[in-house]
Amino acid sequence: MNNKSLIILLALAVFLVTGCKEKHNKAIDIAYQLTATAPDSSLSVLNGVNQAKLGKAEMARYALVYTIAQDKSGLDVDNDSLLRTAYTYYNNQENDSLYAKCEYYMGKYYMLNDSTELAMDCLQKAADVSEKNGDRYTQCMALEKYSRVLRQTNPRKAVEVARHAETTYSGIPEALKSNIVYTKLNVSMCLLFADSVNEAEKKCKEAMSVAYEVKDSGILSDVYQDMASVLAEKKNYKESLWYSYQSCKLDNADQSSKMLNLAWSYLNADSIKQCNALLNTIQTENLSELYTAYYIRHLAAIKEHDYSKAVSLADSAYHYIEEMYGKELNDKEKYNKSLVVAQYEKCISEGRAHLLTWLVSLIVFSAIAVIAFILYAYRQYKQRAEWKIQREQEKREMEEKMYEEEMQHKEIQLSTMRSYLLKKINIAQRIEKIRGNKKNIVVLTEEDWEEIKMFVDNVEGNFISRLKKRFPKLSDEDIKFMILIRLKMSSKAMGLIYNISEKSIRQKLFVYKSKVGLEGKNSPSLRSYIESF
Repeated sequence: MNNKSLIILLALAVFLVTGCKEKHNKAIDIAYQLTATAPDSSLSVLNGVNQAKLGKAEMARYALVYTIAQDKSGLDVDNDSLLRTAYTYYNNQENDSLYAKCEYYMGKYYMLNDSTELAMDCLQKAADVSEKNGDRYTQCMALEKYSRVLRQTNPRKAVEVARHAETTYSGIPEALKSNIVYTKLNVSMCLLFADSVNEAEKKCKEAMSVAYEVKDSGILSDVYQDMASVLAEKKNYKESLWYSYQSCKLDNADQSSKMLNLAWSYLNADSIKQCNALLNTIQTENLSELYTAYYIRHLAAIKEHDYSKAVSLADSAYHYIEEMYGKELNDKEKYNKSLVVAQYEKCISEGRAHLLTWLVSLIVFSAIAVIAFILYAYRQYKQRAEWKIQREQEKREMEEKMYEEEMQHKEIQLSTMRSYLLKKINIAQRIEKIRGNKKNIVVLTEEDWEEIKMFVDNVEGNFISRLKKRFPKLSDEDIKFMILIRLKMSSKAMGLIYNISEKSIRQKLFVYKSKVGLEGKNSPSLRSYIESF
């Protein structure tokens, strides 16, 4: 090979290598600028971008900007098919300006899909890196979401993180009062989860004061709703009902969640008629809201002592729980299948890109060496790709198996709860019937006694087991007598059961005192002792 041929090959190699470098797509630049002020327009611009012509870096930027625009438009990012592309690229590039935002949106996605640990990890990274880079707006968003995730597992730390978000956002010169309201409400709700009810009420009042300055009915409605929740926790049901009613009145959107909150308030205030009337007006297809509505109706029926209606409503409520779990399982299966396909396509595309890079780099030296090396490299890469896909598939199968076991466990719990509720209502009706009988003799069969024993042990904290352990010499008949006392049966009702006079019952009460060691002038009565045992 002469010098002229070598120069031509070198020039060709330089051209090919430099030609592979990506340039910023102007459409994505414009769309990114529009996300803050006109997210719908940003989505329109992005929909016109030819994704097939984007390189790896620009495709990641496109995916992240599209996710941001969706979020700003009010759409929850509950599918990671696009966001995952950005996350895979930015995950190990902490110095990139978009790293913190990518971690934030991935954390929000995990939060919406109940992946608590993954959500906390992403949101913590987003908060730390954005603080380091001086991006206080992203920092506040990450801290706010992080505190929401922490509420269930570590409420005290959630309060600390929420306060940090509040003070950080207040320090931003262009901070909006409307957002300040929500940072304060977030602190209030975290305090409520941490059982600091008085502090939660105080912080909610601070938010209310700022909301009055904003003069936005929607924001004030949200504040009133949170205040209603705080007051309900304080068992101040009258004021809670007032705030809940005002919240619904101010919200022009007629949100089902706020109407359900008002229904809870009516129930707590024993306004059963208004509660049921409001529930009749709620129209929703959301399974969680439907479950809540039927559960409130169920509790209202119990308060009205309409036990047969309560049973029917309980069945309806649990029906929607089962639908929720079924839908969640189907969505999980679809997600796992799509993820396996995406991983396979990703490995194949990466293999092709790797092949092209080797071809460009080695063309200068020797055609024979290039061909031999490419065949070897491709074979190795394909084996690694297949191994990686196999591992991903095994991992997904294991996750599906664990998830199915979890769902089966939940189904068993639901069945147990329902059976317990039915048994409780039937036995409660029978006991109420016995208590109200003033004339007739009450005949209890051994089967009746077994059901009453089961009811008392379940409801009264294993009363029979504890009684037998403390006083092992008590006979079965003694235990039955103690059960009637525990159920607060009057002497007259007990007389009807034993077919003896009230005077005889009082004598039995005196005699039974010695059997449980109540002797002496200062000893309590048998009734007070057994009822508090």
